[in-house]
Amino acid sequence: MYAADQALDASAVVVSALHNGRLIHEELKRIASGVPGVRAIIVIGSDGMLRHDSYRYPPDRIDLSDREYIQKASQAAGMVVGEAVTGRSSGVGFVPLTKKIGGLTFVAVASPYALVDMQPECADCWSLTLTMNGQEVAVFPPERRVEPQLRSLIASATNNGSRIVRYHQSIVAVSWIRNERFGLISASVRGVTDSAAADVDLN
Repeated sequence: MYAADQALDASAVVVSALHNGRLIHEELKRIASGVPGVRAIIVIGSDGMLRHDSYRYPPDRIDLSDREYIQKASQAAGMVVGEAVTGRSSGVGFVPLTKKIGGLTFVAVASPYALVDMQPECADCWSLTLTMNGQEVAVFPPERRVEPQLRSLIASATNNGSRIVRYHQSIVAVSWIRNERFGLISASVRGVTDSAAADVDLN
């Protein structure tokens, strides 16, 4: 997250310093390649039109003014993490990391899985990232369905924490960390023995 935030700041410097579309494209491409999980950086003008795209030159002429992540960025002082959307030109899902700088809006196009710990060493674990109000940003494995009761339990906590929870037919340990700066909660769920005593029953 911090790397993406810095990359958007660096992108703003590039756009303000260079006046050649091809050079801006190449520099944005270089910056995006240095941020894990980010596949592109795009720049949107005050009219909502795509101005620069690190993935494609020349950029497609696309009006993004109706995108919620553009609207939210205009009201925020720092980087905003949006809910997952599907790219208009790529058709691929991504999480927008957006920042308004001057009259332009800069967006790091991030893979949803860049925001979760995939925990490859644990077969009975899964991870999720939520907004502070409990909206799902990303989950891994992607086929995992997260019930509203579990999201509510995590989002309603005011501090970092953990609980032992009865969830469907299992007992799981749930732990979470709140990131107030970016408005996100990162959570991890791990199966435990069925004989464990649950603090909370979500069934």
